[in-house]
Amino acid sequence: MASAMKFQYYSKKLPATKSMSNSVTINSMSIDEHRLEDFKRRFRRSGSLGIPFVPEEDVKQLFASSRKKSTIREGEEEDGIQILTIIVKSSRNSDAVSTMLSKLPSETRVKHLETRDSQDGSCSSIEVLVELELIEISKSEAMEIMANNGLEVHEVSYTIQPNETSDQFTEPGSTDATTGSEWFPKSIYDLDICAKRVIMYGVGLDADHPSFKDEEYRKRRMMFADVALKYKHGEQIPRIEYTEEERRTWGVIYRKLRELHKKHACKQFLDNFELLERHCGYSENNIPQLEDICKFLKAKTGFRVRPVAGYLSARDFLAGLAFRVFFCTQYVRHHADPLYTPEPDTVHELMGHMALFADPDFAQFSQEIGLASLGASEEDLKKLATLYFFSIEFGLSSDNAAVSPDKETAGQKFKVYGAGLLSSAGELQHAVEGSATILRFDPDRVVEQECLITTFQIAYFYTRNFEEAQQKLRMFTNNMKRPFIVRYNPYTESVEVLNNPRAIMLAVNSLRSDINLLAGALHYIL
Repeated sequence: MASAMKFQYYSKKLPATKSMSNSVTINSMSIDEHRLEDFKRRFRRSGSLGIPFVPEEDVKQLFASSRKKSTIREGEEEDGIQILTIIVKSSRNSDAVSTMLSKLPSETRVKHLETRDSQDGSCSSIEVLVELELIEISKSEAMEIMANNGLEVHEVSYTIQPNETSDQFTEPGSTDATTGSEWFPKSIYDLDICAKRVIMYGVGLDADHPSFKDEEYRKRRMMFADVALKYKHGEQIPRIEYTEEERRTWGVIYRKLRELHKKHACKQFLDNFELLERHCGYSENNIPQLEDICKFLKAKTGFRVRPVAGYLSARDFLAGLAFRVFFCTQYVRHHADPLYTPEPDTVHELMGHMALFADPDFAQFSQEIGLASLGASEEDLKKLATLYFFSIEFGLSSDNAAVSPDKETAGQKFKVYGAGLLSSAGELQHAVEGSATILRFDPDRVVEQECLITTFQIAYFYTRNFEEAQQKLRMFTNNMKRPFIVRYNPYTESVEVLNNPRAIMLAVNSLRSDINLLAGALHYIL
């Protein structure tokens, strides 16, 4: 039964058999290059910001085109072990599986193997799921060898599993339940791996970027990328000596956004922003340092920030939230157009995100989205990324409980908590001062909404408060297909997989003390 459940989790529509043919060229540009250019264009917003991560389906297409895994190259053993999961068609003979195994590349190790009936209903064949560890061989080389050996192979996933280290945390109990899921960090130290898998950063600034002809700015961006890529968890975040030009750009945006915040931001944001001004050096004349913000948030809600060079995949970015870690850029947008940026920058993150990470309810809401993403299927991950987009980036709140989701919301007073709005003067005014469509936050409806990157959103979503959004998220994640449950242990800063009685009892024991304390407190209050 357990084996069948695992295989069901792997199941997805099988792609066509791997083709080894060269890409076709169109007008001297290959299909792969066209895909890359289209991908970049969709991350250029008009006056506002999109999500700080790249959707997972775009990442996979990009990696397939460029034959690379972000900043981690195939075969880089210092970053981890390559895990390739495939499904192989095989006949139903008694020696068929052994014959199939003999045709696998000699530079691989079989980590896991399962069989099932053929999905096409054939009585003469079976499907064999195999997890392979690639040893001194790339994924493309392994796929080519198998194809040349006559195997009908379909790729399911390709990940890099970190090397074992002496200080690496593991969850209590067996890891069998996670077999077949995408690799996810188990320890907060594993985020060093996620942070390196950057999709785009300063080296790839295109002709439509405001800084394209500014050589000094491009060099500056590479300096920021170098700082972020060298950073490791537990170190102090390097302090940046910002230039006069960068401080002027920050000041222009700061003054405009603070004016709009006081009119439209939610109370939790305004209260905590004042604390940032008091304790972290926020002002129109000073760009705050991530190290100061990190210490402040750690004391308030346990959240941390860590530098990142640019876009991450949705999977890697959301994984950080599971550990209460927010990946944050340190570079400032180009001064040519202070109120516009084609990508998330430190202005977006410091002006839009940081204040609410100091709110306990919002911090919990953000972490639960992150925990739900760990090991999630591609379909569920896409839905979680959409929920993140229309809440943490573009969410609204309203204390007017009388508003019905089926009635017009015109004339209702909404407050903003989404960072994408709070850091964009243009879209903030469009959402709350214009005639934008505003709907009740219902996860089943939200996940069907398209996340627009090149224009303002067609619709925005509101809840009464963060607690309501959190409860709706919990109901939604209960129906996800992930065949295991994870829990964050704040004492070891690790993720525990609750997949056996011992692991569950350890979790229960850790909660008993808090439950006794709550019971005692209620005795004095009631």
